Amino acid sequence: MSGKNKKQQRIFAIYWFMLVYIIAALVWWYIELSRQNESTYQYQMQHTTSIHPQNMQEINKIKNHYSRKRAQYIGEGIIFFLIIVGAAIFIFRAVRRQFRHSREQQSFMMAITHELKTPLAIAQLNLETLNKHKLDEEKKKKLSHSTLQEINRLNALCNNLLISSQIEQGGFRFNIEAIELSNMILQIVEEFKNRYPTRKIENQIESEIIYNGDLTLLQIAINNLIGNAIKYSKDDIKILLKTNESGIVFSVADKGPGISPEEQQHIFEKFYRIGNEATKAAKGTGLGLYLVQKVIQAHHGKITITNNQPHGTIFSLLLNNMHHERT
Repeated sequence: MSGKNKKQQRIFAIYWFMLVYIIAALVWWYIELSRQNESTYQYQMQHTTSIHPQNMQEINKIKNHYSRKRAQYIGEGIIFFLIIVGAAIFIFRAVRRQFRHSREQQSFMMAITHELKTPLAIAQLNLETLNKHKLDEEKKKKLSHSTLQEINRLNALCNNLLISSQIEQGGFRFNIEAIELSNMILQIVEEFKNRYPTRKIENQIESEIIYNGDLTLLQIAINNLIGNAIKYSKDDIKILLKTNESGIVFSVADKGPGISPEEQQHIFEKFYRIGNEATKAAKGTGLGLYLVQKVIQAHHGKITITNNQPHGTIFSLLLNNMHHERT
């Protein structure tokens, strides 16, 4: 068992011990106050009865006082109990959320280190090969192209980090312009085909679709969706872009392991990565789908997840008609 897990267990053990102790103390004080109230009531009744046996008004006063005190102790006990339980639940969730965020950030740092080192190492190796060896033009072109792809990969990663930080802090300025969405997606698909020549990317993209939006953000969203489909699925993927009465529909369908309903509730959270072994084997930062959702929300659109048949996932983006037009 790791040191961090032992530390968490100690923290939760202390937490539960303190909670049980506080509740036990509350119950003990209630019992003691009830006994004291009962003793006072019995004493006053005996004293009143022995001195003024016919004084019913005084007896009723004592009984009313006893009943009020009893109701007071019960009411205050219930209120304190609810406050303690509410605070305990709040603290437990906050601590558990903090531990989860800590694990996610640690995983993120490990992932981002790998994501940065891999393209840098490939680019360095390519450049060293170009400098140290006499190569024909075809090999030089191939190495240069590979280096450029890795630089583009680094650029995309840096954009994800930068845009994520700016959006979260409210510092990103949206630049709305008319975008030739069809051509933009075709260019992105072509880049992925060049980067993954062995993968088949089927596309059904309607031509001449113009959309008013932020070019940089939409490129990031499209890149992340297609990149995720390629990363988590070894089979072919299918890309669709069309218009209907609701607006523009863009979807990416893969034949990967799929996403369970429980995971679907969390996949758009920052740093979150699906927990099954099939997906953990694929490297990633946990920022991709988080950014996709932020981008689509900024454009007042919707993102949906459906199951692909016989297996896999379909991510669909719906952009409203009010933001686009056909040429």
